[in-house]
Amino acid sequence: METGGEVRVLDLFCGMGGLALGFALNGFRVIGYDIHPRVPEIFQINRIGLAVTADLTDPASIRLEHRDVQVVTGGPPCRPWSALNLQRRGSRHPDHPLLGAFFRAIREILPEAFLMENVPRLSLDPEFQEILRDLAPEYDMRLKIIRYSDFGAATARHRLILVGFRRPRGDGKASRFFRRLEEFRRPARPVAQVLEPYLVMRRGEFADHEWPELRTIQKYEEKYRTCRYGWYRLNPEEPAPSFGNIKKTYILHPYAGNGRGIPLRTLSIREAMAIMGFPPRFRFPEGMGMSPRYQMVADAVSPVFSEICARVMRELLERS
Repeated sequence: METGGEVRVLDLFCGMGGLALGFALNGFRVIGYDIHPRVPEIFQINRIGLAVTADLTDPASIRLEHRDVQVVTGGPPCRPWSALNLQRRGSRHPDHPLLGAFFRAIREILPEAFLMENVPRLSLDPEFQEILRDLAPEYDMRLKIIRYSDFGAATARHRLILVGFRRPRGDGKASRFFRRLEEFRRPARPVAQVLEPYLVMRRGEFADHEWPELRTIQKYEEKYRTCRYGWYRLNPEEPAPSFGNIKKTYILHPYAGNGRGIPLRTLSIREAMAIMGFPPRFRFPEGMGMSPRYQMVADAVSPVFSEICARVMRELLERS
């Protein structure tokens, strides 16, 4: 591939575009696919690229004109392996087949490179291990568990990252990808630093700066003091731990109800976005419900990390 040439990326299960945004910022032409009907609007208003609403359980849902890409990225739904999922896990979960759908796309498209993000527990899945064995003759692959905060994000979320480069030209590049990634390590950002712009803002004063008005939250102050079973208040001096949909988990703002003028409340959608590393200009379309927005943020890849991945991927693809 010629240096400086356009590189097309197909981002599967793209969600709100945390992974795609990092690639778009590095000059990649991004096409996203996701089952959520509002994803095309999210991509459009945030100038990420084109996005298509589709059910990826059907391999034919990826249009032929979108298969001519050099890179495939994606984060198949992690619920089958998530630590938060206490019921149906692994192959018993209805989302489990979507892992195979991602790799079917790799086999059909045969991109020069691919990158997949998921939860660390996926590495223990027997079907995933078998997929990697079957794909090894065609792709040089490596996987590693990383922490977003090691790359400058305000969240200490751990994620499994798998990269693959098509053989024979890609031999050795997967290891080089992670070695180069290490050179971009930087100090974690504390929660207080990313939330500071919103401390003086009222509810609704900034795009997506809203939170559920919980009338009974005062009843649970004692539970928040214990920090057990998901009841906790963020430490402003540290990156945030991994958290899910705040509409369900009720993670408290670090300064909520402590005399700084912030009522006892959860993080706003905007504050959760800031912790994940989405820039202030990023916004959701009008009319989206609160819970779907919180869920999209909970499922997103940190763009702080994806921007570094995209930069390293471009370097390796531009080398012979």
